[in-house]
Parts: sequence; structure tokens; C-alpha cells
Amino acid sequence: MLHVDGAERSALSACASGGFYALVVYGNIFFLYPHFYQKKKYVLYLLGSIVLLSTAGLGRGYSSLYIRDTFFADAPHWLDARTHVTFLLSVTTVFILSFIFRLAMAYFTLKQQSEKILLQQSQFELKLLKAQVQPHFLFNTLNNIYYEAFIEA
Repeated sequence: MLHVDGAERSALSACASGGFYALVVYGNIFFLYPHFYQKKKYVLYLLGSIVLLSTAGLGRGYSSLYIRDTFFADAPHWLDARTHVTFLLSVTTVFILSFIFRLAMAYFTLKQQSEKILLQQSQFELKLLKAQVQPHFLFNTLNNIYYEAFIEA
């Protein structure tokens, strides 16, 4: 809507929305998920998520209203219930995406750790095989072959 709203209004709106979206994403990834979800405190995670989403959604809505009324509107404008629901749904969508992103991060971290363990295991097995093929085993085998050849000759 840059051609309709103008560059200034679009930039202010994008900064305000981006800030609240960042609050939702980073609040979930770095606070709620590790402190509550990973520790299996699901009720606290749910309550914290509701508080975060309500705060961010309504904050985004009222900051947008403040920016519009202060800098661009001729007369004050009030938000209706439909607009509140829209703001809450938008931050809820961002929250769900951040949750999925956090699960993907945990999956890839776990996968990386398992690959590291498999690499260490294969290195250990290689060292074990190398240790079994020491020179004295080789000399014992050659000595046995010599003895068998000597007896049969």
C-alpha cells in the first residue's frame, strides 16, 4: 500500500509492526520455549504465550493507531473489535511460525549432535582396528607360517 499511504506512513507502520513481530518471535524462541516448553511446563507456556500475543497484538494495534492519528489523520480514529481480532490473529500467526522455526532449530541441532556422535564412533572403531593390527601380531602370524612350512618341508 506504499502508493496509497506514502513512504513515510508505510515506513513507520513497517517499523512498528516489525518491532512487535520481533517481540513475538524472539520472546517465544529465547524465553518462553526454553524456560517453559522444554521443561515441560505446558500450562505456563500457554499462559505466557497468551500474555505475549495479547501484549504484542494490542501493542501493534494501538501503536498503529497512534502513528496514524498523530502524524497522518485529520481526526482521531478508534479501532473496532474486528481490527483487534485482526491484530491478534496476525501476531498469533507469527507466533505459530516462530514455534515451528524453534522446533526446526532443535531438530537440526539434535541431528548435528547425532552425526557428531556417529563420527566419533567410527573414529573409535578405526582406532580399535588399528590397535589390533600391531607389529607383534604380524610377526606371530609370520612365525606360525614359517613353522608350518618348516614342519611340512
